[in-house]
Amino acid sequence: MAVSQNPIAVMSRDEVGQLQLERLQMTLNRAYFKVDFYRKRMDVLRMLPEDVGTFEDFRQFPFTTREDLTDHYPYGLFAVPLRSIVRLKITSPPLRDQTRPIVVGFTRHDTAMWQTLMVRLFEQLGVTDRDIVQVAFNFSLFPGAFTFNHAAEMLGATLAPSATISATMQLRIMQDFRSTVLATTAAFALHIVDTMERQGWDASGLHLRLILLGPDPLSEITRRRVEAVFGVPVYGLYGVAEMGEPGMAGECPSRQGLHLAEDQFLAEIVNPATGEPLAPGQEGELVLTTLTAEGYPLIRFRTGDITVLRDTPCACGSTLARIIPILRRTDNRVSIRGIPVYPEHVEELLKGVDPGMEDFRLVIHTQYGIGEQMEILICRSATDDLPGGNRAQYLELLRSQVRRALGLGVRVQVVEPERLPREGLTYKTVFRNVSPFSNDVP
Repeated sequence: MAVSQNPIAVMSRDEVGQLQLERLQMTLNRAYFKVDFYRKRMDVLRMLPEDVGTFEDFRQFPFTTREDLTDHYPYGLFAVPLRSIVRLKITSPPLRDQTRPIVVGFTRHDTAMWQTLMVRLFEQLGVTDRDIVQVAFNFSLFPGAFTFNHAAEMLGATLAPSATISATMQLRIMQDFRSTVLATTAAFALHIVDTMERQGWDASGLHLRLILLGPDPLSEITRRRVEAVFGVPVYGLYGVAEMGEPGMAGECPSRQGLHLAEDQFLAEIVNPATGEPLAPGQEGELVLTTLTAEGYPLIRFRTGDITVLRDTPCACGSTLARIIPILRRTDNRVSIRGIPVYPEHVEELLKGVDPGMEDFRLVIHTQYGIGEQMEILICRSATDDLPGGNRAQYLELLRSQVRRALGLGVRVQVVEPERLPREGLTYKTVFRNVSPFSNDVP
């Protein structure tokens, strides 16, 4: 992308800061007068929106957490009446309370903003109206993927949606439609690569120019694997599920980090233990504030993602701040084929089915650092009756409960205590890099 296509990307850091402060004032006013949750917080601080004249003033404001979002289900954090909302996004509820998912609302302005951000990311990578964009996401698992479709259409590119078809059909469409851009998850990209090698596909017969992977973090080992087979550059993007859509940040051809949309979001890096602010270049938790969102403003939202913020100019010429690919989480959340899983919530579910369970492990089978399949090992009291009937019925009961709660098929085994693995244990979770299980859907 020629940086001049995006005027925000050539602003000085002082100009970016001034724009953010102006928009922050609007966000604080909207939150104070339209959202009871935020007004009460400001009243406790004896703070009015006009009292925030600097970023230092703003840091007095408390963080917003994922628990705050679930506690105000369904519309408690909306800043507009429901009649002004044109789109709702509902995230998976925590297992401890299946009745209260997170509900994000978008006005017409909000949907247009997200589409514009995705257009920017496309343009940043040189995608034009002459490209054929193949969008290969499972929209039921990642509703935000619709933004890829809308952005491609806004850009004037030809859209080739190929949501829930097999890797073999993806390759056929790629070849027959002469797709030049592939957008999908890292896990499914790896599956397509495996399919190509297994079936003897030659990437030189394709017309791809680039691959865009998200919403999960893109590791360098995954990038190298996909690039080696396709022979085209692979880029990552970043989004936050609780804010609704992808497109918040993305790589440019220089690949020196993911450029943040600083005109739409204020980013901070804080110490995850103390909440104290950290300077650019230091590793910490990413905290985000929306600057123009009408329907669902969020103030100082703790993403749980550990990264590093850089505010020096990029080699591409952009002055926008960048984050490095996410290093890890502050919590125990893992991702299986793009589905977030909290081990603590799985534990609650298992104990709800079987109070006689004494211990368990989640064994995450990975390929190139990406969770492909999950296996649950359970240790239980031999004297207690099995819920559900016999052993086969018991295991099927657990499998069906987990699938219903997570939308994820798992293997379940009952084992002796000494067979519970100990290596690499992170709150009952063990990772094993093995050959992936068969998986032919994105």
